[in-house]
Amino acid sequence: MTIYTGKTEEAAIAAGLAALNTSRDQVVTKVVTAPRKGWLGIGHRDAMVDVTLKPVAAAQKQASQATTQPAKAVATAEPATTPASVASQAAAKPVQPVVPDSPTVDPAKRREQRQAAIDGVQDYLATIVDQLGIDASLDVENVAHRQVHLSFTTDKEGLLIGKHGRTINALQSLAQLYLNHHGAAHVDVVLDVAGYRERRTATLTRLAESTAREVVATGKPIYLDPMPSFERKQIHAVLAKNRYVTTYSAGKEPHRAVVIEPA
Repeated sequence: MTIYTGKTEEAAIAAGLAALNTSRDQVVTKVVTAPRKGWLGIGHRDAMVDVTLKPVAAAQKQASQATTQPAKAVATAEPATTPASVASQAAAKPVQPVVPDSPTVDPAKRREQRQAAIDGVQDYLATIVDQLGIDASLDVENVAHRQVHLSFTTDKEGLLIGKHGRTINALQSLAQLYLNHHGAAHVDVVLDVAGYRERRTATLTRLAESTAREVVATGKPIYLDPMPSFERKQIHAVLAKNRYVTTYSAGKEPHRAVVIEPA
């Protein structure tokens, strides 16, 4: 995966085309992260796009580079080899796309980088919460291989959670962005306060099951309210084994929502 960034998706793609010295029809693009303006500078992020050469384009580029090698390289061929035989062998053998070697990362260095990101995100969140005028302490509840659970302790629990969990969810999104940009993109962060996540999970489970029953009874699909991606995953997981309904997400962030419809 080769990631290029820009203020917009098109700007990120343009950066990739310039770096690869190629045209738009010769590449495959995939939006990894959509751009976000943020609010007062908080939560701003550039677009991140994976730009890779198509297999045929990569092979052509490799062949083009090969033809620019010094003529003395040809002299190393066996005398019995002719241009016709070379062409025949090339036609018989499929050209494989060039796959760059992935750099080897020292495990100890990775763990050190991961821990530094976890320590840093705590200071980052503490600063934001302090600017919101909320007196709170933040502790690490649990650290797994690919997840870190952070929990706030405060007398202003409702203010920190926000209406429908919007404040705590926004802070969790900011924390995830921080980890992504500080070498710990493989670590998922869960931000909690006063057991809110456990209560919310129970609420989502009841919502999924009751909505599924209504969909089966009416035979009509139901769109749930927009939710962050990790909550949508919970809805999908609850109904994954329900053979009477199917679920999928529709819309664009931050208004993306789960749709439950008859199977």
